[in-house]
Amino acid sequence: MTHAKGSRSQVTIQQEESFGIAPSSPDAQLLYYSSCTLALNRGQEQDDTLRGNRNPTKATRGSDDISGELAVNMQAYNGLLFLGLLGAVDTAGAASPYTHVFTIGAELPSFLIEKGFLDIDQYFRYLGCKIGSLKVSITPFGAQKMTFGIMGAQEVTASAAFDATPADLTYMPFDGFALGTLQEGGMAIADVTGVDLEISNDLDGDQYLLGGQGKRADIPEGRCSVSGTLRARFTNLALYTKAIEDATSSLKMIFGRGTGTGTAGNESLEFFIPELTFSPKAPPISGPKGIVVELPFVGYYGSAAGASALQITLKSPTSTIE
Repeated sequence: MTHAKGSRSQVTIQQEESFGIAPSSPDAQLLYYSSCTLALNRGQEQDDTLRGNRNPTKATRGSDDISGELAVNMQAYNGLLFLGLLGAVDTAGAASPYTHVFTIGAELPSFLIEKGFLDIDQYFRYLGCKIGSLKVSITPFGAQKMTFGIMGAQEVTASAAFDATPADLTYMPFDGFALGTLQEGGMAIADVTGVDLEISNDLDGDQYLLGGQGKRADIPEGRCSVSGTLRARFTNLALYTKAIEDATSSLKMIFGRGTGTGTAGNESLEFFIPELTFSPKAPPISGPKGIVVELPFVGYYGSAAGASALQITLKSPTSTIE
């Protein structure tokens, strides 16, 4: 008997027109991913009825919690995921290449996300999905790991894909060698060994209604937060002094393929935190080898031109993000 294998699985995504309702016309995109744990979890509530013996009664059904993580390697065609993370995108360009600037918007879009097991023709369709968080681990070499936290409203199973022919935008990854620009405070910075970045949308997953069959009626977004940690070889007190003085700084990281202009094979991806402050943390001495200082930071919006605590800029041949 054929059984499902991860190597024969796929994940597709499509933006919804209305929260929790499948799009009227299939137009999904194929995602390239490392793992996907998005799933329905339904709690069981123990019945406290007493009936003359010590045996438990049948448990009652709890609420449906649809949640999980989608792990991907940083790549040039994750535009829908960035839109889902921040909520707003502005696209410039009359012809290829195009520049897409993602910023923190007033609302987040919702998506249909489908896990497909192609070898046994079984599909798990999740409606009303919103992206609650992103964790990025930027390293000097190898794949740049990104993990999106997702929350959804409803699971539907099927024996056929929602879209039998999803758009394949190809896999164009950025590794650590592709980091061409690293700036702190508007100036190039050396000696950085890594950056961890975390974005959270503080999703409200408690929107359960009477008569709602245990499903979330909505997933309102809260305030977006941007934070992380910069790690660098300890060479002087410049960064530590900024932290002590609570001085505003910035952080910009640009990954590029080829020329980075945005044509096919020359895509680029930029993460820009225009305003942030570091938290002081003196470097530890953990042995005889090189000393690394870790400086936690928190991004914010005060007066930056982009009016967003985080801006993600993607240059690619793709004309629209939808």
